[in-house]
Amino acid sequence: MFRWLPHRVRAWPAKVRRRIVFHWLAREKDGLGFFTMLSLPAVALGSIIFFAYSDRPRVTERQVDAARQREVDLQCLAENIYYEARGEPLDGQYAVAEVTLNRLRSPHFPNTICEVVYDTRWDPSRLRFVGHFSWTELEDRDEPWGPAWEQAKVIAERVYDDAYMPVVPADALYYHARTVRPYWARSRRVVAEIGNHVFYR
Repeated sequence: MFRWLPHRVRAWPAKVRRRIVFHWLAREKDGLGFFTMLSLPAVALGSIIFFAYSDRPRVTERQVDAARQREVDLQCLAENIYYEARGEPLDGQYAVAEVTLNRLRSPHFPNTICEVVYDTRWDPSRLRFVGHFSWTELEDRDEPWGPAWEQAKVIAERVYDDAYMPVVPADALYYHARTVRPYWARSRRVVAEIGNHVFYR
């Protein structure tokens, strides 16, 4: 009963093509109008697609790289706050983050936050290179976690985005715990004492 249906479906595109060619060859008065009407759906669809995508912000490769770098920077900065000052008052944690970024801006230290955090110096008393931040030398340190880690991430982001009031001067590049007295402290000037840390320029 429906044997004719596949034949008609296959024949339909050919019939449409013949009609279009016929109208084009006949070139009646309204032939131009016919082709204009025929092209309207394609033009309308193209316009919709164009306007739908033209307002979307285009993410460039540079923006993707910047977003990745920000993520890495914030991770290293938050780790430094966590391991160096998680038991300190809030101002002390901000001060540690500030010193880290102050070093980034200084020509005497590396050019990325992670390089600043993992930087080493020669220690004449131990006759070896040691980390500027002692936690970086601990191989068995625990992974950061809990409320202290969440707070460190918030502080890192605020300091990174410069969305807070600074606690120590922009030239504060050094600090140490009150329980130690490093050799370099004699040649530096104290700029702040916060919690268990003394900060120097």
